[in-house]
Amino acid sequence: MIQPLNIAVVAACPFPTSQGSQVLIRESCEALAKRGHNVHVVTYHFGEDLPCPGLTIHRIPKIFKYNKFRSGPALKKPLLDILLAIKLDEVVRKNKIDVIHCHNYEAPVAAFPVKLLRNVPVVYHSHNTMSDEFYTYFRLKIPQTIARFAARLMDRYIPRMADYSIAINRKVAEFLFKSGISPSTIKLIPPGIDYGDPVEVPDRDLLNKYQLQSQKLLIYAGNLDGYQRIDLILDALPDIIGEHPDSRLLFLTGSNSESLMAEIIERDLAENISIINDLSFDEIKHILAIGCLAVNPRIAWSGFPIKLLNYFAAGLPVVAFEDAAPCVDHCHNGLLAKAGDYKEFAKCVNYLLSNPEKARQIGRNARSTVEELYSWDRIAAEIEMIYAELLSLERETSGFIKQPEENVLTA
Repeated sequence: MIQPLNIAVVAACPFPTSQGSQVLIRESCEALAKRGHNVHVVTYHFGEDLPCPGLTIHRIPKIFKYNKFRSGPALKKPLLDILLAIKLDEVVRKNKIDVIHCHNYEAPVAAFPVKLLRNVPVVYHSHNTMSDEFYTYFRLKIPQTIARFAARLMDRYIPRMADYSIAINRKVAEFLFKSGISPSTIKLIPPGIDYGDPVEVPDRDLLNKYQLQSQKLLIYAGNLDGYQRIDLILDALPDIIGEHPDSRLLFLTGSNSESLMAEIIERDLAENISIINDLSFDEIKHILAIGCLAVNPRIAWSGFPIKLLNYFAAGLPVVAFEDAAPCVDHCHNGLLAKAGDYKEFAKCVNYLLSNPEKARQIGRNARSTVEELYSWDRIAAEIEMIYAELLSLERETSGFIKQPEENVLTA
């Protein structure tokens, strides 16, 4: 371990929330706090009412109305990020911050002037790339073309504003290297998960409330943004229903689901789909406990869906697409279909539904994967190594776990 540090974590988003990226930020911060560091989170003016033990949260002032939890571009965001830079400078000055740790693309931009002004090193935690995601927030061809061009510029220059980059998966690490970032300042560190024990005895009152006892449940838990490619699981569902008419696709989401419901009705799939909104995490755990499997239909390669780790922790086998599920080992803890091939996706789902004992074994393997590889204390130790390198600190090697060979980026 290293001496306790004063760390400013810049979360350019609502915080805390139950969305995947914000869960990663919160749990990584809590893990660092448990290791003795003073963690100050600098964030937007709003978030959900969730406990953040050990963290000090500093919010920008609310000078205009903005309460959008959904990710993606917004006209008011540049103003929020200017306020974020001002608040960060205040926190750095008042708390003698040793290192700034930035999450999401706007954060390194907000931190850059503070870095220059206060001579504090900056770590950029890359959750994704803009080239892979930004255009999905636009529907028309011309805006998408402009978005792709803007994304290439952001990918090229924003990571360079930091002194060190953490890549969330191998493809992101390779992307940063190809974008001109020195391999000596890139480290692949996957997210962790703080799920707790899986539910052994589900709450029957909760299950009765949503009439969830009798069907073979396929579960999707997460937001409904365009990059999640919900359309692909809807494309696959008729083939699944054809072979397993008692199957039901269940969406657990905090997103507005009106447009999804309209599409479900248009496709004549309403009899085999349910949507449940705004459940607590504890309620979600109880529902995951009765699922047959979980699905992840996104094809974007640059992120690391935290929902996959939740599925694993619940002991659920996962069906996903290749390149979009970094933690899924085909036929070990899940099944992978060729990217975008919804027919093959349906075949994977049908295989698990037709072979329940094999599905249960894959689910047990998934749980073991989380326990062995995705401990937050292990991951926090690797983040500490980066801080120590940037600050030229002495390290107690007994407190660190050697970086696995497969997690090292080589040029």
